[in-house]
Amino acid sequence: MKKLIVILSLFSLLLTGCRRSNAVQPAQCRLITGIHVTFDDGPLHTQRQYTASAKVRAILNYLRWLDPYGSPEEDPEQVSGSSFRITLQYSDGCEKNYVQKADRFLLEDGKPWKRIDPTRAQTLSQILGQMASDGEK
Repeated sequence: MKKLIVILSLFSLLLTGCRRSNAVQPAQCRLITGIHVTFDDGPLHTQRQYTASAKVRAILNYLRWLDPYGSPEEDPEQVSGSSFRITLQYSDGCEKNYVQKADRFLLEDGKPWKRIDPTRAQTLSQILGQMASDGEK
């Protein structure tokens, strides 16, 4: 019986490899501690800071739901219209930025511009309109 257990254990190691698991170690865990949102539309410029978990969750759910797709046919940098900059702030001091431009394009750190559904994109204004800022940055 012991021989069978040893053989099965060795077989298991062979299948999974003899390296350490890539599981996230506690020191590598990052939490989102806040979200900073900047809105620009010509001369209008506003900023909000969100730290309350329900507000942070609402914005994160929006970003997940947005579902960017395909490359834009035009250069989003040259398109006029409002823009939102959403900055996720992590517990380790790192940040991740998203830019939503003209309710038609989304730019995520290190990735190319993507198209977004304008109807879905307008939801961000509705979400932010229902949430007061938790503080100033």
